Amino acid sequence: MFANVVVPHEFSALSVITLAPDAFCANRLASSLHGMGVTALENFDSLSAVTARLGEAHVDVIVCEIRAECGDGLMLPSLLKSLHEAGTLSRFPRVFWTGETTLDPAPVLIDGTASRPHHSVCAKHWIKRMGGVPISSLESHARLARAAGIVVEILREGGAMDLCDALRALVDGQSKKKEQADTATFDALAEDDVISALTTGKGLRFVYQPQHDLLTRRVVGAEAFVRWHHPKHGDVPPSVLIPLVHRLGLDLLLFSLVEAWTIKVLLALKKAHIEIPIAVNASAQTICTPNFAERLAARMREAGLPAKLMKIELTEDVPAADELHLSASLTAIRSKGFLVSMDDFGTGSATLKLLTNLSFDEMKIDGSFVREIQQAPSSRKVIAGIVSWARLLNLNLVAEGIEDEQTIALLYRLGCRVGQGYALARPMEMDDFFDFLVREDNVEPNADVKGTA
Repeated sequence: MFANVVVPHEFSALSVITLAPDAFCANRLASSLHGMGVTALENFDSLSAVTARLGEAHVDVIVCEIRAECGDGLMLPSLLKSLHEAGTLSRFPRVFWTGETTLDPAPVLIDGTASRPHHSVCAKHWIKRMGGVPISSLESHARLARAAGIVVEILREGGAMDLCDALRALVDGQSKKKEQADTATFDALAEDDVISALTTGKGLRFVYQPQHDLLTRRVVGAEAFVRWHHPKHGDVPPSVLIPLVHRLGLDLLLFSLVEAWTIKVLLALKKAHIEIPIAVNASAQTICTPNFAERLAARMREAGLPAKLMKIELTEDVPAADELHLSASLTAIRSKGFLVSMDDFGTGSATLKLLTNLSFDEMKIDGSFVREIQQAPSSRKVIAGIVSWARLLNLNLVAEGIEDEQTIALLYRLGCRVGQGYALARPMEMDDFFDFLVREDNVEPNADVKGTA
């Protein structure tokens, strides 16, 4: 075990340990990390030594050398999970897998015997490996680890540049955790504050994020969100507000507020001869409220708006207690002319079973898949599969969480035609949203546009 000398750097606050099977690997990793300015660095050569270290103090990162002959790196997520379940580990460290990458021809069976054919025979069949382990197997294992709450990243090239980028992303992520750091403060919010905000509307803002055709970049829809500014605690993130609303049983009240403001926006757009559907999030509990479809249809009729302009987006945060009741409620909503969308497909309760059992017009690809699309081939495969399912079931498809231009192009190549995210447009206040839409050529003609302002 050894420690690096202190070097002032952006990574100096990180506690990093390495898990390497021999001194050569340990020294190579230490040299790279030392050059990046990692100061709190120790190396261990076994899982038992790592276990003892984790029992002493928190570790931010564990860098593992992957080798086929040594399974410690692969077993590390299981160890972390066991320690967490036993109460020994309160927070998971980030796990970085690194190692020598190779591209080998896949073996084929000839008379029941595996052999490696000449590269010209099977040029298409190559297996990329890290430390002798197929990358595809590492990706599957990493995905299972992430599902257990353990973030595992595969540094494909195993170089210092990749390791530096991964550390920088971790530091950037930690700097953005003010929202999480304030959770204890937000937990102290009085229930009366939430109730007051929803009943009076004080401190609430309603914003709208456009949805774009990924080819033409014109707007074909939008999604409505609520934001809350607390007089004492400032902006309360949706990740705090929405669970509070669920806990207090105020889902229907929140939906009614967003619905009312969305109708105002739709009426303003109607005067500008623009018609695009706007999605409003609704939990299963809200949708299953008695006479929900009838009340919603009456509101739209009173406003002189066709039902197709309001899309009801079923959220996955509160699973339905009665799937049969939810099915009946969704069918009633669709029978009134409203479009129904499944939010966050691929996570939570938005499972394939739910999709096949219930009736939807649209499903939305969860942003976690979209954000990994460039780095993780497995995410690209998942999205390609979702695109195929959408076509088979005749569903519209929207990709969420698009944050850069490269992702837009890749999604389009995979067959996804509509998306939303910061790379296209951020959520906007009502007036800004209206101005954004009425600009020349900013609305897709196929989105029921009747004219221009």
